[in-house]
Amino acid sequence: MNRAGKQKIVIYGGTFDPPHRGHFALISAALKALDPAVLYVVPGLRSPFKDQPCAPFRERAAMLSAGLKSAGLGGDERVRIHPFERDRGRLTYTWQTVSFFRRKHPDAELYFLMGSDCLETFHRWKHYRRILAAAGLLVGAREGFPLKNPRGLPYRRLKGRFPLVASTSLKTELFAGFEHPGLFKSAGNHISARGLYFAGLRRRAAALMSPARFAHTRAAARLALELAVKYGADLQKTALAALLHDVARDLGPRALAAYVRKAGLRVPALKETLKKAPILLHSYVGADLARKKFGVKDRAILKAIRSHTLGSVSPGLLEKILYVADLAAADRDFPEARAVRKLAFTGLDAAYAAANYVKLVYAFRAGVWTHPESVKVWNSLLKETR
Repeated sequence: MNRAGKQKIVIYGGTFDPPHRGHFALISAALKALDPAVLYVVPGLRSPFKDQPCAPFRERAAMLSAGLKSAGLGGDERVRIHPFERDRGRLTYTWQTVSFFRRKHPDAELYFLMGSDCLETFHRWKHYRRILAAAGLLVGAREGFPLKNPRGLPYRRLKGRFPLVASTSLKTELFAGFEHPGLFKSAGNHISARGLYFAGLRRRAAALMSPARFAHTRAAARLALELAVKYGADLQKTALAALLHDVARDLGPRALAAYVRKAGLRVPALKETLKKAPILLHSYVGADLARKKFGVKDRAILKAIRSHTLGSVSPGLLEKILYVADLAAADRDFPEARAVRKLAFTGLDAAYAAANYVKLVYAFRAGVWTHPESVKVWNSLLKETR
């Protein structure tokens, strides 16, 4: 430990939802550069700039502990996970966290650790001058984020460049059940064991589907989440809708018909549907199962599941995303699906209309019954373009 001069203290705050390789790379570099007496890792209860964390504080703290071991820092007594923001029990701003540690270490040389992705907008943080008055900024340059400092704020740069692991893209992969290289294996194991980031829900949903159906579900979820990022939809709601949209798809026609009758579900053109295409009932049964079996209460999620097959005359954002993702997921390897998938990233409304058209054309060419609700949707889309 460096005993010369003032004692050095480093604070590293964030949601760490979940903690990833980029976080631990910054911690390692800060320890090497400053040799501080203590480096406090301070998981937030929640961030002022983000939604409620997906994982509770105790789970994020546990993943931080495991991650420190994976990063070779498990035995380093300088690194301490501090529950300050959890103990406060309410939204905490960085200036409040830094002020707490300044009081705790009044004579220390205090630093606040961050990545270069935060430096450019640091002057927009609440009471940022209070932070600067209490602590120096310690900044690591992350890939894709050159050091931009429009206000000319004082900071100390860490040597090297650090991997950028975007928490949003990380969550899209986690929610859909795919591994992400930004996570240590220890974090992935903890997430799986504790059922975090919908891991538990995915297992329950998978039990209701064939392996092929579940593979499609994950592919649809991945695309839906990418579109949610593009168009500003809620990631957790999108994940729920996509992961549960086909939970009833592997029920046979008789089982679907029996379920609809017993539950008294409202289905447009029910008599014709029962007679000509009972498999279309799976979206209505799926929404009911999502509510009763999986505890989903959000109307937008249930509506998206219910309309993902036939579409909707007045769709919301989540409905459009799921409808398109179901048809254009990566496992749908026919030309029209690939075209809709590409179109979805330039115009969601256009992709929604194209997906409806693809379904109608398929029905006409195959000579199968076309549900009147799908025709209504197409007619409504034609009116919008006139």
